[in-house]
Amino acid sequence: MKLLKSLLLCFLFFGLGNFKAQNLLLNDSDRRINFYQQQKYKLKANYLNKRKSLNLSYELKQNLKKLSINYFAKINNELKIINKISNDDELYKAITLKSLGESYPDINAVFFNRGNLLSDEKITDEEKQKYNQLFLEITKQIPNETYIELSKITDEINRDKFALTVPYRFEIFQDLFDENQRKRIDIINFLLWNVE
Repeated sequence: MKLLKSLLLCFLFFGLGNFKAQNLLLNDSDRRINFYQQQKYKLKANYLNKRKSLNLSYELKQNLKKLSINYFAKINNELKIINKISNDDELYKAITLKSLGESYPDINAVFFNRGNLLSDEKITDEEKQKYNQLFLEITKQIPNETYIELSKITDEINRDKFALTVPYRFEIFQDLFDENQRKRIDIINFLLWNVE
């Protein structure tokens, strides 16, 4: 009888505890999907016309198209690898990757593998340097007046994004890097969104 009670207690403790943890993960995934949908709607409603009205040089548009091709190639390559979701980490990665491909870009996550989003492999310093150089070149092609305008727009987007994350208690910008680099990445994300 004691053995049966012990087994029942073990089942209740471990079995139901695991079930509760799985429910929490699914709830977290649902919240993330809801967040991405709300963000996508808010971006489209508030910023799509601003993005489309920008007058960008031909050279800048071409560099953005190249960057866009690389961005989506990396996402699609990883989505092929995660073809069978076998654990919670892969579920989170698949949801995030799908959202990054369908809504607002995050070049920091995709090109620098922030939070090991794409894989557990580290990005080499040479590869990081290559992307940083490309981002710097793109930024240099933006006229000063346009850069200031983009800076204001991306500040608004970040405020909106933060307001959306509060109910979900998500972290934004888990990596620490200098403010100029963060601003550059914000602007490139905005320009990469709806590249024509």
